[in-house]
Amino acid sequence: MAALALFVRSGGRIDIWVTLASGYGLLLVLAQIRLLPLYLRLAFAPSLWALTFPWAAVATTALRWITGYEPPGHRVYTYLVLAAVSALIGGIAVWSIVAAARGRFLPPAAPPAAA
Repeated sequence: MAALALFVRSGGRIDIWVTLASGYGLLLVLAQIRLLPLYLRLAFAPSLWALTFPWAAVATTALRWITGYEPPGHRVYTYLVLAAVSALIGGIAVWSIVAAARGRFLPPAAPPAAA
């Protein structure tokens, strides 16, 4: 989010602050990718939706970089980023629907406390 805010502040230009914030964001992305096998073993919980906002921000930042530099094949990179973030959010949506259909979307209610 910081990189996106800095992109807006700089008028869409890539300056040192955007580069620093994006580099730190890339470090965090690498840490999250390393944890992906652990995430895939988790049982469904509605809190998984919390992953969608930061990953959408990461995708938006990547798209800003791609459009800022327009490297060779930039359209392919754009489609890959959009496909990846769509697959993540769509996967969580499907997982939510399946959990709701099985009655496991929310955890069971706690038993009432003894008086």
